[in-house]
Formats: sequence, C-alpha cells, structure tokens
Amino acid sequence: MNTIKIVGKVKNPEDSTPEENFRKAFVLIREMDRVNPYPRPRGFVFKARTWEEYEKWRKSQDNPRLW
Repeated sequence: MNTIKIVGKVKNPEDSTPEENFRKAFVLIREMDRVNPYPRPRGFVFKARTWEEYEKWRKSQDNPRLW
C-alpha cells in the first residue's frame, strides 16, 4: 500500500489579509533586487525627437530595467 507523507498544510489564500500579502510581496521584491545583476535606476525622463531615435537609445541600454 502506497502512503503519502503530508508535511504542513496549504494555506487558503482567502485566509490571508492584505497587510500580510503586502509584507510578503515586499520581502520578495527586496530579495529580487538583491539577486538582480542590474541596479534599480533612478527616475528620469528621456525625450527623443523621433521614435527611431528612441528605439536607437533603448537598444543601446545594457540595463533592461530602463525600459
């Protein structure tokens, strides 16, 4: 007879509060920022005269978080 070992319980998502979900998301985002090889950019505005100029600038960026 095959038996399955159950460790812990799956928490019902309806039982969690918005504050708890926000806290968990904050921890995950902080961990993602820690292991991401690209730094989080500061806010800035890039103004291009044409779409072609913008595409040229965007393709020249090493950090994919910029666009």
